[in-house]
Amino acid sequence: MKWTEAVVIHLQEWGESDLIVEAFTRRWGRVKAVAKGAKRSRRRFMNKLEPFRHLRVLLDGEGKGLMRVDQADIIYPFFHISDELIKILQGFYLLELVQMMTPLRDPNPGILDLLIGSLRAVEEGRMREEGFRAYEMRLLELAGYRPRLKECLRCGGGLQGKVWFLLERGGVVCRDCYRGEEKAVPVSASTCASLEGLLEVGWQKVSFPGEVMSESRRLLSSFIEYQGGRGIRTLEVMKEMGIS
Repeated sequence: MKWTEAVVIHLQEWGESDLIVEAFTRRWGRVKAVAKGAKRSRRRFMNKLEPFRHLRVLLDGEGKGLMRVDQADIIYPFFHISDELIKILQGFYLLELVQMMTPLRDPNPGILDLLIGSLRAVEEGRMREEGFRAYEMRLLELAGYRPRLKECLRCGGGLQGKVWFLLERGGVVCRDCYRGEEKAVPVSASTCASLEGLLEVGWQKVSFPGEVMSESRRLLSSFIEYQGGRGIRTLEVMKEMGIS
């Protein structure tokens, strides 16, 4: 058994009294663990094993398969994310991207730090659209999928005007090098430069024009869905509700 820091991502009922807890931990990365008696225990797990909770957990099971949650202490509860529907959806969006972009049992402490910082920004109501684009870019980078947006993948030249982001290659090609690939997202060179700037100067110092925002949202969500192998469910719910 070892203690580790974690953020709860998802819960699933298992039998009459147990829960399967999916969490991103500092020691092991994303894990799934059974919490025995969690649906009945009012002392060990009361209000602790919930999405968004930042915890210190005692886990057992170093091998493959399910681990076991033995104890849990709250570091920070993120209670106020539940104050508003928009915050709830934004928070679940952050959790879902981590779930999609990380394999089980692959330690990556930087992702945990990114998630905690972004959840805090959501809770405090200061997470602008640029913040979500920065989160997506940074998560992709930490997961090993950073988009290549500085130059053409094929000729190495600079980017001007309209370019295409190739989902299979994870980077852009210029007008002269584009070969009509179907899995490509058209985007402007200025949007590529703006996304690079997010990682260089931080989203707090950046304000995207409307066209750059819409292009960057489409590019990054398409790439995440391609790498994750499915649609982003929280994003689909937000679109259905008219929340961008």
